[in-house]
Amino acid sequence: FTKAFHALPSFHIRQMWLQGALSGFLHSLGNFMSIIAVTHLGQGVGYSFTQTSMLVSGLWGIFKFGEIKGRTSILKWLSAATFAVAGILWLSYEHAA
Repeated sequence: FTKAFHALPSFHIRQMWLQGALSGFLHSLGNFMSIIAVTHLGQGVGYSFTQTSMLVSGLWGIFKFGEIKGRTSILKWLSAATFAVAGILWLSYEHAA
């Protein structure tokens, strides 16, 4: 166990504490806000809107980090994202004001 433990890379806590604390805070804030959204909008609409975070993550992955390469792959992702947004909008009409 000791040999395996010392083979692990350093966690760099002194350099990364601010980024780690900020990302944890934002994650907690997002979870809290998703609970509020579901409470006020209902399961169908509120949960669907909270899942749009995957679309934002996908756009960051494509345009900032270049995780998806090739025009065809990007167009497939964008068509799937468009289909998901259409479903979210369709569900939003189910919400009774």
